[in-house]
Amino acid sequence: MRTGQFVILVLFAALWTSSCEKENPVEKQEERIDAYIKAKMNKNPALKLSDENSVRYLYEPDDTEINVAAGDSVYFYYAGTLVADTLKYFDTNIKELAEALRLNTESRTFEPVGVIVGNNNLLPGLAIGLNMVHLGDNGEIIFNSDMGYGKTGNGVVPPYSPLIFKIIIVKIKKN
Repeated sequence: MRTGQFVILVLFAALWTSSCEKENPVEKQEERIDAYIKAKMNKNPALKLSDENSVRYLYEPDDTEINVAAGDSVYFYYAGTLVADTLKYFDTNIKELAEALRLNTESRTFEPVGVIVGNNNLLPGLAIGLNMVHLGDNGEIIFNSDMGYGKTGNGVVPPYSPLIFKIIIVKIKKN
């Protein structure tokens, strides 16, 4: 390869890389999250919003307001999706949804996930969000890529992707 062609190739790669980074800045994620939440709340004024450390919990309250505390066991169904122009689910433990989306269902039990709050290996955004849930909630834990898969992404989740975990809390076992 000639030196001139090599230099052009390197410059093209550098420009392409910098343009990709500009398309996915962390600051833009907050704008996308805010727009998503505003649209949801405009459609359903009964929704409530909790906010803690860049993690938001958007939910429709149930009559029971049993709060979660560190050490409690929480059991929930979830569906992970992207905050994007199109809804793209990447993971779920809801059988009907997994089958409809043709997600890998062979190794799944499709039972509620049980975790001890504050003592788990969840994504940081999901772990923080679980501290805001109540029994009976049907809500969404929403967070930017810094609290999710970051600049590397994971599988079908692209780098710098803000995430939504739609959750249904079915049981809280107090510590």
